[in-house]
Amino acid sequence: MAHPLSNRAALFVALCIVFFAGCGQDRATDLTVATTDVAMFRGGPAHSGRYTGPAPTTYSGLLWRTPTGGAVRSTPAVAGSRLFVGSSDGGLYAFDARTGVLLWRFPAATSVNGSPAVRGGVVYVTDQASTLYAVHAADGRLLWSVETGATLSLPWGFESGDVYASSPVVAGDTVIFGAGDGRVRAINAGSGEVFWSAATGGRVRSTPAVADGRVYVGSGDGVVYAFGLTDGHLAWRHETEGASLASGEFGFDRRTVQSSPAVEEGRVFVGARDGFLYALDAASGRRLWRFDHEISWVNSSPAIADGLVLVGSSDGQFFQAIEAATGEERWRVGTAGIVWTSPAVVDGVVVLAEGAGRVRGLRAATGETLWSAYPGGGLFGSPVPHEGVVYVGSMDGAVYALRSDGPATGAAGLAKAVFWDSAYVNAGWYAHHAELRDWLADRGYEVLGADSLAAFLNGRIRDGSPSAVVFALDHLPEPIAGGGRASVFRRYLDAGGTVVWPSFAPWLWRRDPATGDAGGLIDVDRVGAGEALDIDFTAANVDALGAFATPAGLALGLPADGWLTVWSIDAAPDLEVLARDEFGGAASWRRSYGGPPGTGLVRLWGNRRAAFDPIPALVAAELRPE
Repeated sequence: MAHPLSNRAALFVALCIVFFAGCGQDRATDLTVATTDVAMFRGGPAHSGRYTGPAPTTYSGLLWRTPTGGAVRSTPAVAGSRLFVGSSDGGLYAFDARTGVLLWRFPAATSVNGSPAVRGGVVYVTDQASTLYAVHAADGRLLWSVETGATLSLPWGFESGDVYASSPVVAGDTVIFGAGDGRVRAINAGSGEVFWSAATGGRVRSTPAVADGRVYVGSGDGVVYAFGLTDGHLAWRHETEGASLASGEFGFDRRTVQSSPAVEEGRVFVGARDGFLYALDAASGRRLWRFDHEISWVNSSPAIADGLVLVGSSDGQFFQAIEAATGEERWRVGTAGIVWTSPAVVDGVVVLAEGAGRVRGLRAATGETLWSAYPGGGLFGSPVPHEGVVYVGSMDGAVYALRSDGPATGAAGLAKAVFWDSAYVNAGWYAHHAELRDWLADRGYEVLGADSLAAFLNGRIRDGSPSAVVFALDHLPEPIAGGGRASVFRRYLDAGGTVVWPSFAPWLWRRDPATGDAGGLIDVDRVGAGEALDIDFTAANVDALGAFATPAGLALGLPADGWLTVWSIDAAPDLEVLARDEFGGAASWRRSYGGPPGTGLVRLWGNRRAAFDPIPALVAAELRPE
């Protein structure tokens, strides 16, 4: 049965396929997945959460952002030059990992909130109905599928957070996964034949870990199980405290083990919704220690590195490192919102995605923050580092590729600023300037007034380091506006800077900072703005026209539905058109001034009363494609 994808989402997918197939492939190189390429949730069957280098020590901008048709909780798998990820729109997506080009989409029956596993040129993934699909990695063609039984009832009936599916793990020629019917299955990777099926006492949303001939998995009954890999025999079961708790007495789930176990040096580490992180003996299931999160869920799956267990907490809103041998806490840092995601470790750097939308690189030994990025939207899928890029899905419906290749683009990372000055509030057109300022400031943007803005721009003109300024207050103060093409503002653009302008365009129709008076329409300076920016504003007019995002604009996060714009211009060859008006004019656009890809002047909505949506401004500022 096909997933009931909305007409709008289906149209979006079709547009992206046409757009990317037509103009993205020239940047793609080898898009094959070799039969030797292996990728899966947590980096490997034992779920250590460790990935190969280089270490992501800085953040230097967005390599790409590509939307799907729904929220993305799935954790990506990167194999060869392709990235595979699921979406709540019911699709399994394949992208070019370096460009974000959409290669194909496979339609599952329901939401794909599980994470793909790749081996032998085949992608294995489960949907929320616990159907396992085997899909050809090259073209998305279905090879086989395995359906499971009816989903078990919840013990209390009102448990929340049942939004993930158990992801498949590949061990040799065997695929193992859990299902909502309470069973764990082992499948022949080539044929889809079921080798064995073992029962638990609840829905299995935990992803099994495989090590030393055993399969370790948590269940909704509050029990951690160990099964034999070859025949599914029960080796042991360990009851967490949650197994004896009645969730209805608390008003929320206190029983489920949703966290996926990590196995290292004879120990099994796993979190639970009873509020504890457990360390168990892998041979016997005996409890070695547990760490109390004081009722806060431990949905996060631990990563293991250099003798430390690294894990996040839900309502506790913290991330911690615990000594694997003793259970003693080494360090703890606060987080931006709850943490349901699982950390990844590369060469001493741990990458963490937080529910409120922040991705952070931390020094694993100390918890020191090395860098932060806010790709946009809440983050409930785990980050995956791969070859200088960190990939993560977002609840805003998109997949983000964050550049962590600092030495190639400036070791200090991307300098980000937002202009807002109380002395110029009357001069701005954009109605949501204060909201945009605050939203960006919360995400690490330096708030600049007129004087500090001039210093910032002049500094970047001199050193040429990568930077971006969002003009939340869309007015050019005189220290940077004077001189037109010779102005500080234009010289910043020529030096490779990025400016995001939410409304109208610089110099086009200026208001008096003291009174807010813009004069009449005869005061619109099409000629002056055009000369200063090398843009033809001849066609720009005050008429409100319907605007529709192009696939490039959708990738920035511009609305998929029609919206209103004013002051559109002709769609000239030197503009990247991000939205077209109803007559074909450029309603939103990017103008490059010779800097690296993604830099230049970006005009977004062109309507001062556009609905507040800050994500396009952030993406436009930070996009740095290859």
